[in-house]
Amino acid sequence: MKFTRITMKNFMRYKGTNTIEFSCDPEKNVTVVLGDNTVGKTTIAQAFRFGLYEAVFAERGKSQGDYQLLNNDILAMMDADSRASVLVEIVAEDEKKQYDIRREITYLRVYPQMTAREVYKKVSLEISDRENPEESISVAPEKIEEVINEMFPRNLSHYFLFDGERWNDVTVNGVKESIKESVHILTGLSAYQKAIWHLKDMGAHSVIKKFKGKISGEGNLYDNLERERNQMERQISAAQEKIQTIDVNVGHYSEKIAEIEQYLEENKNTEVFQTKYRNLQVVRRSQGEKTVTNYKGLVNEFSDKAYMLFAQPMIEASLKMVKSVAGERRDIPYMHQASIDYIIKTGKCICGTPLEEGSKELTCLLEQRNYLPPADIGSLLGEFERTGNRWKNRSSDTLRELREEAGHVDESLRQYEETCNQLADLERKMDEQIDFAEKRRQLKSYQQEVQKLSAEKGEWKGRIESYRKRISALEEDMRGQEAKNEENRKWRKRADVAEILYTRLKQDFEKKEKQIFLELNSQIQKNFARMFNARDKKIQLNEQYEIQMLYQTDLGFREERNLSEGEKIARNFAFIVTIMEYSRKKKAEKNGGEEEGDTLPIVLDGPFSKLGDENIRLIAKVLPEVSEQVILFMLEKDWKYTGLDEYVGAAYRIEKAADEAYASIQRVE
Repeated sequence: MKFTRITMKNFMRYKGTNTIEFSCDPEKNVTVVLGDNTVGKTTIAQAFRFGLYEAVFAERGKSQGDYQLLNNDILAMMDADSRASVLVEIVAEDEKKQYDIRREITYLRVYPQMTAREVYKKVSLEISDRENPEESISVAPEKIEEVINEMFPRNLSHYFLFDGERWNDVTVNGVKESIKESVHILTGLSAYQKAIWHLKDMGAHSVIKKFKGKISGEGNLYDNLERERNQMERQISAAQEKIQTIDVNVGHYSEKIAEIEQYLEENKNTEVFQTKYRNLQVVRRSQGEKTVTNYKGLVNEFSDKAYMLFAQPMIEASLKMVKSVAGERRDIPYMHQASIDYIIKTGKCICGTPLEEGSKELTCLLEQRNYLPPADIGSLLGEFERTGNRWKNRSSDTLRELREEAGHVDESLRQYEETCNQLADLERKMDEQIDFAEKRRQLKSYQQEVQKLSAEKGEWKGRIESYRKRISALEEDMRGQEAKNEENRKWRKRADVAEILYTRLKQDFEKKEKQIFLELNSQIQKNFARMFNARDKKIQLNEQYEIQMLYQTDLGFREERNLSEGEKIARNFAFIVTIMEYSRKKKAEKNGGEEEGDTLPIVLDGPFSKLGDENIRLIAKVLPEVSEQVILFMLEKDWKYTGLDEYVGAAYRIEKAADEAYASIQRVE
C-alpha cells in the first residue's frame, strides 16, 4: 500500500490548497519535505491522521478539542455569518486499486472570538481500478471507516505515522496502549483470543456453558453435582472480575509511575545541575569501566609473575644446600647416561673412533657416564639453576609493577567513589529545589502496589485453575447421572467437541505466541545492532512486551533505566522497524510465500532531531529496505547525514514568510 498524494485546504498552518505528490517508484521510494522548525512539518503529519481517522495526535495534557483545525488567517477574515471548510484528501493505491479518501469539515465562526464551531462534516471514499481510473465506486458512508481501517489499521497507526518528537516517551511513540495487544492483532493472534473467549472464557454466555445448560439429569445427586459446578463457575467468574480489577489498578498505578518518572526527568532537564549530572553519569560509567580494566591488569600481572617472585627464596636456598653436598660438577650439560649407553652400543664414538674393549676411548666414556644423571644430579642441578635465574630476571621488577597496578586500582576506585558522592550530592540538591523526595516516595509506593497486586493476581489465577480442576471432576460424575436420552447425548457431544476445540485453540495460541515472541525478540536485537553504532548495548522485549535497553557489564548484560533522549528513540525505532518487517513477512506467508508481502508506508515527522550524525546514517539506510514507501518531514540540517539522496523520488520545501502566519509547499529538485 502506498500514498500517491495528499491535499490540504485551509488545514491548520496551510492557507488555501496545498498538494504533495509522493514518489511511488520502487527504486526511488523516498519522498522528503524539508523545513525549519515551527513552519508546518508536523501539520502535514497531523493531516494524515485527520484524513484517515478524523483525529489529530494530541500533546500531553491536551485533548482533540483543544486543536483548531481551521487556518487562523481564514478564520480572521470570517464574520458571524460566513462559513469556511477544512479539507484533507488522501489518495492511496495498491497493486490493483486506487483509493480516494476525502474528509471535510465546515465551520461557522463564533464571532467575535477567534474560534470556530463545527456545523457540517462529510467523509467519502472512492475506489477505482488503476487501469480504468474513470470507473469508480463509492463506498457506503457506514462502511467507510471499516474499509479505511482494513487498509491502514488504526491500532497500528502509531507504527507507520511517527512523531519523532514523541519517540522518547516511556512508551512507543507516546502511545500508552498495550504493545502486546498490537502485536497480537498484527500477527493474527487476536482471532485466536476471540475464539477462545467466545467458546468458554466469557462465562455464562459462552458456547460451552450454553451447550451444557441444555443437558438435564435425574435425582438429588445430579442436582447437587450441578449446583456445585455452577458454584465453581461463579467462583471463576468472580475471580476473573477480581483479576480484571487488578489489571485496571495496575494500569492506573503504571500510569502514575510513568507520570512521576517523566516529571522527575522533565524537571531535571530544567535544572542548572542537569548538564553536570549527565556529564557525571558518563564520567562514572567511564570510571567504573576503568576500575574494572585496572583490576584485570593487576590480576593478570599477579597470575603471570607472582609465583616466580614467591619461589625465589626457595630456589636460592635449595641451590645452596644441594651445591654443598654435590661437589664439583663434571657432567656434560643436557646429557644423560642413556646417551653414553647408546654411543657404546653403536661401537663408534661420535667422532668416528671405534670403541674397542679396553681402549682409552671406551674407558673415558664409562668414566663420564658416572657423572651423568641419574647417577649424578649435576646436570639437573644446572637446569634448576638456569630456571631459577630466568625466573629471577623476569620477576625482578614484579613487586614494583604489582604495587603500581594496585595503586592504579585504588586511584580509579577512589575517583569512582568520589563521582558517586558528587552524583548523590547533586541529587540531594535537586531534591531540595524541586522536592523530588516526595515524588520518589510516591514512586516507590506505587511500585510496591504494583508488586503487591501482581502477587495477588497470581493467587487468583491459581484459584481459577483449582476451580477448573474441580469442575472437571464434577462433570465426570455428572456424566454418569445424566438422563439417558437422545437430547442429552446431542448436547453432550456438542459440548465435548467445543471443549476439544477450546483446548486445541488455547494450545495453538500459546505455542504461536511463544514462537512469535522469540522471533520478534531475535529480530529486534538484529535491527538495533544494524541501525545503531553501540556494541556495548542491546535491546529486548520482556514478557510484558516492554522494550528494555541493556548495557554490557563484567557480569553480563544489565538493564539501563536512565536512558538518554537518543537512546529512547533508538530503542523505540528498532521495535517499530521490527513490526514493519514482521508485517511484511506475514503478508508474504499469507500470499503463499512466492513473493514479498507489501508493507504500510512509513511517514516520519522529525525522526532524527535528537540522534547523532552516525546513527542518522545507519537508521536512514534501513528505511528504504523495510518499507515500500518512506515519507520524511525533517530539518534540512539533518538531511545531509541521511545519505538517502539516491533513493529520493520527490522532494519539497516548506516556505513561510517571516511576516505571514501561514506556510506553503513548493516542489524542488
